[in-house]
Amino acid sequence: MTTEGDEVDGYLARTSKDHGFEVCVQHLVMTGCLDAAFAGRLAGYLYDQDQADMGLDTGLLHDIGKYSEEFQRMIREAYDEQ
Repeated sequence: MTTEGDEVDGYLARTSKDHGFEVCVQHLVMTGCLDAAFAGRLAGYLYDQDQADMGLDTGLLHDIGKYSEEFQRMIREAYDEQ
């Protein structure tokens, strides 16, 4: 997360008054890693690489719509208003 006053560059995933903004690539990679860890253990006690890979892919793609011009315009306006 970036604090208030920092320049906003790149695609934004989310923003809040308390935490600043988070860029999409940062948000998607963190989510993908968490999803991979959880999905890899879904089969039980043994780690399943195929399920982990699916979790990673799902995490990386879960917010793909945030790369649209419409969403970026909306979130930047919300950021500017804070």
